[in-house]
Amino acid sequence: MRFDLSVLRNPLRCIPLRSMTFAVALAGLASHHAAHASDDSAADGTPKTSWADSVRAALANRAHQAAHAWSQHGMASWYGRHFHGHRTASGTTFNTNDLTAAHPSLPLGTKLLVTSQDTGRSVVVTVNDRGPFNSRIIDLSHAAAAKIGMLGAGTAHVTIAKMTDIAPSMHPATEPEVAEADPSDTSAQAIQAAGTSIAPVSRHGSGTHRTPHHHH
Repeated sequence: MRFDLSVLRNPLRCIPLRSMTFAVALAGLASHHAAHASDDSAADGTPKTSWADSVRAALANRAHQAAHAWSQHGMASWYGRHFHGHRTASGTTFNTNDLTAAHPSLPLGTKLLVTSQDTGRSVVVTVNDRGPFNSRIIDLSHAAAAKIGMLGAGTAHVTIAKMTDIAPSMHPATEPEVAEADPSDTSAQAIQAAGTSIAPVSRHGSGTHRTPHHHH
């Protein structure tokens, strides 16, 4: 009996071509199934991050940055009822029952979220006046001061932020009350005042000059 020594040197020569093709096809199917199973397991709870989750995370990060784009920390005071009816720097009449405030430099008409660090309470106010001219960062109307619980102390540690810079998710769970605008707020005088320089306006010698109120 004779043996073909070439078979021992190259065993693949004895395997039919059809069998080899079938084996290669099976290997390809197994590889595809393994990859598909891996994808399914990732979708079923592995740490794989979906496209939607990535978008949500990016939007949340952008909103967080916007919410902290501008804020100011410091002491707030409030001014008393005897200033009721006086003219403000915006040209409107000061009303102690409106949720308004005086700020040294922010544009008149700016809406601010004022949060007391002492009580945790917040209120939305509209800047319609200039001041205070001391170490305090904002002067609140009687109504606004009452909303954040600072009437008794006269002053409060606060954080103020412009409403246009606050993301919706960062707003208080209970929406603060916002005062209705006075009819005079739409007057030509008020509009002209709102477009003027935002530098602090000295009111010495005028009817609107006041000092912060620190008592009842």
